[in-house]
Amino acid sequence: MEPGPAWPRFVGRADALQRLDATLAAAARAHGCTVLVEGEAGIGKTRLVSELSGRAQRAGATVLRGRCIDLVGSGMSYLPLVEALWPLRGSPAVMGCSLPELSRLVPELTETTAAVGGPDSRLRLFEETLALMEHLGAEAPVVLVVEDLHWADRSTLDLVSFLAHAARERRLLLVATYRSDELTPDSSLRRLVGELLRARAATTLELEPLGRDEVAQLLAETAEAPVPAELANEIYERSQGNPFFAEELLAAAVRGEQTLPRGLRDVLLQRLDGLDGESRALLRIAAAAGRDVPYRLLAAVAGLPEERLVEALRETVEYDVLVPDQMAGSFRFRHSLLAEAVYATLLPGEREELHERLARALRAEPATAAELAHHWSAAGKPVEALHASIEAGLNAQAVSGPAEALRHFDRALELWEQVEDPESAAGHELGAVLARAAEVAYFAGAGQRAPELLRQAISLADDDAELGLMYERLGTYLLPIGDRDGARAAFERAVELVPEQPPSAERARVLSALANALSLSWRPLDSRTVCEQALMVAAAIGDDLPALRALAILGLDLQLLGRGAEGVECLLDARRRAVKRGAVVEELRTYVVLSDVHLIGGRLREAAQDALEGVAKSRRYGYERSSGIVIASNAAEALLGLGDWARAEEVLDAALHLASSFRPEGVHLIRAELELRRGEYAVTLQHLEAGAPAALEPQLTAAYSCLVAELALWERRPEDAASVLDAALRLDATGDVKIREPRLCALAIQAETDRAQLAAIRRDTAGVDDARRRAKYLLERARHSAADVAAVTLDAAGWLAIAEAEHTRVEGCSQPALWEAASKAWDQLERPYPAAYCRWRHAEALVAAGASRAEAAVPAREAHLVASRLGARPLMNELELLARRAHLDLADQPALRDQDDALGLTAREREVLRLLARGYTNREIAAELTISIKTTSVHVSHILRKLGVSSRLEAARIAHQLAASPED
Repeated sequence: MEPGPAWPRFVGRADALQRLDATLAAAARAHGCTVLVEGEAGIGKTRLVSELSGRAQRAGATVLRGRCIDLVGSGMSYLPLVEALWPLRGSPAVMGCSLPELSRLVPELTETTAAVGGPDSRLRLFEETLALMEHLGAEAPVVLVVEDLHWADRSTLDLVSFLAHAARERRLLLVATYRSDELTPDSSLRRLVGELLRARAATTLELEPLGRDEVAQLLAETAEAPVPAELANEIYERSQGNPFFAEELLAAAVRGEQTLPRGLRDVLLQRLDGLDGESRALLRIAAAAGRDVPYRLLAAVAGLPEERLVEALRETVEYDVLVPDQMAGSFRFRHSLLAEAVYATLLPGEREELHERLARALRAEPATAAELAHHWSAAGKPVEALHASIEAGLNAQAVSGPAEALRHFDRALELWEQVEDPESAAGHELGAVLARAAEVAYFAGAGQRAPELLRQAISLADDDAELGLMYERLGTYLLPIGDRDGARAAFERAVELVPEQPPSAERARVLSALANALSLSWRPLDSRTVCEQALMVAAAIGDDLPALRALAILGLDLQLLGRGAEGVECLLDARRRAVKRGAVVEELRTYVVLSDVHLIGGRLREAAQDALEGVAKSRRYGYERSSGIVIASNAAEALLGLGDWARAEEVLDAALHLASSFRPEGVHLIRAELELRRGEYAVTLQHLEAGAPAALEPQLTAAYSCLVAELALWERRPEDAASVLDAALRLDATGDVKIREPRLCALAIQAETDRAQLAAIRRDTAGVDDARRRAKYLLERARHSAADVAAVTLDAAGWLAIAEAEHTRVEGCSQPALWEAASKAWDQLERPYPAAYCRWRHAEALVAAGASRAEAAVPAREAHLVASRLGARPLMNELELLARRAHLDLADQPALRDQDDALGLTAREREVLRLLARGYTNREIAAELTISIKTTSVHVSHILRKLGVSSRLEAARIAHQLAASPED
């Protein structure tokens, strides 16, 4: 067959191409990136990436292209990846690159398996895709183009997100196109784009309509001859600069069609006016097929003699409706909108009959079950659709496409009632299908859907042992959605159903699950008892594997019961056993729990060391998107507490870039705390909203409440802070362990102090008395709880010291000695931020007590130095306000000396750096030096360049070091 028409010479888009060329050059230097090309239908996205692909190939890059297609509601996992990789089959470029998961995507490369993939198979698929990109990009960049992302299945979107985050520091340029006019407010793609942009993992390239001259040039290139100015202007006005519309209008004008449609659909349908009946019939088949249609499929469904079939196809090609792919031996619509328009013309009855013919023909093709399920369903054939839907669900699950698998299983369940003997047609019992659907719903993050489906499966089961394991799964599904009570009840029911005798692995498993739920509810006494039962069962059967989870949880219970050293030994034993058995999931669990144990105990250095090791192992094992997220959260929490905010930010960024749905609340809470300390309140609120589900987690409720309250306090809303903390304290009183209570009380006393001060300003005596009464009660509660948990956490002493000192503030006589003691307590715990806070209050108390400026300046200066190093802007501001009010010298150091001009700083730049080191904004520097903000910005940019740093914080740190260095 003759090839389709060639593209006209590329017109316009100079800026877009220049930007893409720059990204390609950066990718060649191992600075990969992701560009999201957006624009309305027909605006020229495909033409742009085709031009980029040609340039990249000529530059020696490997170009892979795949497209998402609309199967009118059907879901096909990773379809663009399959299309992109298809040309590589048998290629020397992939010799020696082992890609078992990828090969399973392409039935022609290896026998399709319906075996259920494990929970990590999806991660392996992603990692192996990235490994292939790295393999192909060893010497030259890889350009991966994914077109029409608005039709992508959920799994493809997840893969795009993964690759976008991974493209950095690799020779990979990922370019994805999508229609901006098809992004609904609740679409998965809109959320993906937003997340990638917020994470700075991608940039957008919006294609605007072509200008009048560009449209005229495009028309001339398309027609291969000058187009009359009058016609060019008319087409420009009617097309409004849309290249596809313009080309269609020009084609219609060349054919002499006088009456042209006003909308795109009418234009597209009118393009078919010159086709005969057989050609139109072929287009209807191609539109219903919903994908690139192989010649043999068209022949099988059309039933035309070969000569007439070829002639009809030639006519569609000549009319630029279908475009042949010589390599694949298939045809596709010139634009997907053409397929949509044609499909819309199918009449009821005609549509069903056509889908049935396609389904019957596809049974002889290497078609996926997803295609068959779609066509049988659209054909109104429930028996065939039921069987194909289940097969499609199994296949999608096998390649870790849980969202698509759930869609297929849901369709099968809808069809179940329409079939006379569904179990025979499906080849599976209803309970098994429901359980399978529940499993994929869980991994797809479908919230309530998983327990809902599993409860239906439970209602059909009659074997106690089977029911017990199903209840264990039910509890597992309920935990992530915050239903702790329901999960615990499910685990308790599982324990009831799985018999005690004879001892079994199943018994150990359900006991371990119950212990985990009890521990998460902070009931360590009950949890320890159940853990010990699970360990006894494991000993009885001579297999410790089913109870390794219980052994790890026992370590946490012992920490919560004040036996931390024993708990650590218990966890290290669990880790050794897990490594010996090759139990990766259980080994990683010990990193989660042991870092938890160290955090609870206040041993932040040990927590950071263990968690960072766990993060590296989770990445190595391919679990960085699941347990690795939780371990990363613990690592960041420890680093933040130790004052290594830059490292904490790196860990948090890496975790958030993974865009995992596996319990990301902890990561968002730690990021909220970091941004709160920096004074980025809007960003803090965003992360608090993302971490709101943490309020349902007993072990995170107090942390969440403290952050919400601290934000309210910094924003001068003490009543709101007091209300939040009061609710948290009431809830905390219901648990067995109250390790967070001293912190809650200390913060609540601060809120009462602020309330009392506001009441005093308003001359509200009753309000002052109420705040003091409340603060006195909170101090007593802090003393009792600190004594109770002193053996559990070292932090208790620090928070009690703050509570004691804060109480003197509410009484109107802040005691410097108590604040000094509090700062030393936090120094011993290696917590620079709370120590700096206490030194601020210490300085404030000294000023109020009439101490000398020199004496008050000492703690203020120390606090300011720490706050500057950390970038704790709100604390810096308060210290600077105090310094101005009390005339304290925060610097206690000479200005940057002239000999430091070896750095290349001018005198003015040294002045700017001095103020920058004190935390001044550009506006404040400009006001201080009587220069413009723009001039200040230029000075700051020059300073950063000359010092070889990228942030104001790094520049401030250098300034402090220079000022503190001895004179020559």
